[in-house]
Amino acid sequence: MRIAHISDLHLNPDYFPERTEALYHILEKCRSLAVDHIVITGDITNQAKPKEFEHARNILKEFDLLDPAKLTVTIGNHDIYGGPYHAEDVLSFPGFCKGTDYDSKVKEFYSTFRESFEDCKYVSGTSVFPFVKIIRDVAFVGINSVAQWSSLKNPIGSNGDIGKHQYHQLKKIFASEILKGKTILVLIHHHFNKIEKKKTAGKLERLWHTIEMSTMKLWKKKRLFQLFNDGNVEKVLHGHLHSHDFYKRKNINFLNAGGTMFPNPNQSHSFHLLDVQAKLIEHTNITVTITKHFKNLMSNAK
Repeated sequence: MRIAHISDLHLNPDYFPERTEALYHILEKCRSLAVDHIVITGDITNQAKPKEFEHARNILKEFDLLDPAKLTVTIGNHDIYGGPYHAEDVLSFPGFCKGTDYDSKVKEFYSTFRESFEDCKYVSGTSVFPFVKIIRDVAFVGINSVAQWSSLKNPIGSNGDIGKHQYHQLKKIFASEILKGKTILVLIHHHFNKIEKKKTAGKLERLWHTIEMSTMKLWKKKRLFQLFNDGNVEKVLHGHLHSHDFYKRKNINFLNAGGTMFPNPNQSHSFHLLDVQAKLIEHTNITVTITKHFKNLMSNAK
């Protein structure tokens, strides 16, 4: 089974048309590589606006990806709270996050990509997350890591947390027979890596690092490390940090595709390609250079 992992698309057709262009090229690259399944680990939209959700859905529909066998998605903080466009918006943004109807935005996310959830299995209850989707011998475990708004722990809606209810549901999933003999991939938006401060960083960069450390963290990671180790998770796929990398922590392998929309210095977009066979996973980094033939590409995609 060949799986492509992309993340943090931050789609907005009006403000960031170049991201739409990049996504067309990335999906066309997936098609040329004969990818069986695409995973998107959150922040599909930039502001969680209905127009953005519709835009993302239409693109996936054009590539015939609105199919549970072809697509699995999980939610990111921008799909619930959005984010400030300008520096002057930062001060008013906590008030906007406070007024956001969290549950309604999760339902909107589910409704937009509803076909991708059709074959998902739930332990109990009517919550969208967590879920398990079995395709061939691969088990995708989807988690909502977006924390509820809090004036102290999540003032701008970008921190992560796995609430008690979802955590207990996850424990049931990992204790169930459904995962027996499967290659387990966890899909979550928030990162588990440490954000390292550069030794040569200036005052402004050090200030930003401090802000980043307090507003982009995942709370209570230790119990998740334990859960993933006990559950024999093969890899954890995530985004959130806008970089493309892979790393290992607490004997767990992590793949970050948060840099999908944010090119490296060579101006190439990147995503992860996983080839899974008999619990063996071969991992390749795929780069996509955006050409000037976007209009022709769109016509072919249709």
